[in-house]
Amino acid sequence: MNSIVITFFAILFIMGNSLSLLQVYGHASPITYDPSPNEIIDSIQSVPDKVTISFTESPEPRASSIKVVNSNNERIDKNDLQVLDAEKSLSISLDKSKVVPGTYTVDWIVLSKDDGHITKGSYVFSVADDSIQNQQQQVQQNSTEVSSGYSKNVTTPDNMILTFDISPNKVGQNTFNLFTTHTNGTAVENIRNVFLEFNNPTKSLGPIADTMDKIDSGKYSSVGNYLSQNGTWEIKVTVQRIGDYDINQQFDIEIK
Repeated sequence: MNSIVITFFAILFIMGNSLSLLQVYGHASPITYDPSPNEIIDSIQSVPDKVTISFTESPEPRASSIKVVNSNNERIDKNDLQVLDAEKSLSISLDKSKVVPGTYTVDWIVLSKDDGHITKGSYVFSVADDSIQNQQQQVQQNSTEVSSGYSKNVTTPDNMILTFDISPNKVGQNTFNLFTTHTNGTAVENIRNVFLEFNNPTKSLGPIADTMDKIDSGKYSSVGNYLSQNGTWEIKVTVQRIGDYDINQQFDIEIK
């Protein structure tokens, strides 16, 4: 009897672990992008003919899509979704006549043939001219300075102060700074990672994800074209701490 009971619980343990693995590794997640997220393409002539995304699982093309829009939320793709590379990559052609220097958002949604789950996301890339390249260099040079376009302080329930800054706080290239301190003014030291997630619900854009760079103790910064259109953006900041709960704080930003 004891051996039967042990065998029964062993089977349950194996099944439970199998289900856990399916939950962890399931869904069609992006592996590679072309153009890549936050890439700045140096000229219109260098823009690829297609946007291509490869996934961990096979997408169902009849229930999947890729949409590429400019900063006015106008499509600049040819709406000709194709499956490539052993049915794990999707691509869509760009209408090169509509491509001008500026910021573009790639919005994708995929139904996995393997597990039937839907995943979605967005990312941005830019086509540069001299003025955009100069702007990028200027923004990067000032990435460690306190921004002036937007700034807000939030005190968390466990007495941690988040100061979130955006400069210049407009459509296109911006610097995002996060300062984390205790209420006594000392920097928060036990931070493993800080993540940003951008969503613009009215334009159906997002989530656009980014990981901030550590500049100093309690100070994190990121540069990118994530605010790719005007409207209300929901920016979720996740502070992942060592030996403590994660902190999640949303900032609602109006971009005109």
